Amino acid sequence: MRRIKPYGDKMKQFQDQWDATDHKGKLQLCANWGISYDTGKHWNQTSPDEEPFRPQLVEPPARGEVLRSLLKRTHPNIPLTLHTGDKPQVMAVLCDTHNPFQDLISLALVETFLKELQPDVLLYNGDANDFYQLSKFDKNPARISKLQDDLDDTRDMFKRHREICPNTIMKFLLGNHEDRLERFLWVNAPALSSLRALDLDKLFGLDELEIEGIPYESGLMINDIFLAIHGDIASVHSGYTAKRMYEKHGGCGICGHCHRGGSFYKRDRFGTWGWWEGFCLCQLNPDWIMNPNWVQGFSLIHFKGKRFWVEQIPIIGHAFMYGGKLYEPPKENK
Repeated sequence: MRRIKPYGDKMKQFQDQWDATDHKGKLQLCANWGISYDTGKHWNQTSPDEEPFRPQLVEPPARGEVLRSLLKRTHPNIPLTLHTGDKPQVMAVLCDTHNPFQDLISLALVETFLKELQPDVLLYNGDANDFYQLSKFDKNPARISKLQDDLDDTRDMFKRHREICPNTIMKFLLGNHEDRLERFLWVNAPALSSLRALDLDKLFGLDELEIEGIPYESGLMINDIFLAIHGDIASVHSGYTAKRMYEKHGGCGICGHCHRGGSFYKRDRFGTWGWWEGFCLCQLNPDWIMNPNWVQGFSLIHFKGKRFWVEQIPIIGHAFMYGGKLYEPPKENK
């Protein structure tokens, strides 16, 4: 069962118990509630009358049934919208895991961090699954029969994340690699493209895990000020992709696809704008490219109404720091 933050008398009861016990008792209290210690500290600082945060996606009415099928292309200039309200909220953004070519060590560190953080929203910004078998490039014959295994691997990742973040709102922006399935069906098996069993939400179990799928290049507009989108631009240097995404879309936002971290800022008569590149969590030495200029990492975006703050967290040598704490694998795994 997903734990929803209490309020009213139940929140007051929790806070009274928290204040009346020592550190060991607080840990036990958190265990009883099924929450992390950091979540317990956050609850203790919350007004008892503050209702739990439940953000909702708003579907543009003109799109109708299109949004119900992830195999149907939608208009790229009409993103879904997410409103977080005036309360501070944290969104974690993970880009380009490319399962089964994810970096297992870096991903495990991020999962440890997510379990501690308990973000309000977790956004997968495209290319969670590689769909190697459906690419247009030359392929290793040994991998051709592994598509179901790859899908299961990605589904297991989503399931793991739902288990460690039971209260988190999760959204999955499809990337160009997920789009390979639609393109493959259109070109090679158009008669199968309407089968509901081939919808990505069913292949990944998104409905069961309460993860909202968002079609490729539709994007997610957050608080009418910040666009999250996988993107279709990959420049050769850090920050260059962010600059080109600003030139293409305007405003502010974050993208994946380029496998790097970086930022671009622009001030004009109408305001100050920024775009960010969201790193990657895939292996840095795949067998199809030599020494790529990629950087692992992830991002946190803090929202409060129209205000936001982007934190970029690079992972260097399978380690990163946040809040003065070093996250690194056990020595035997290095």
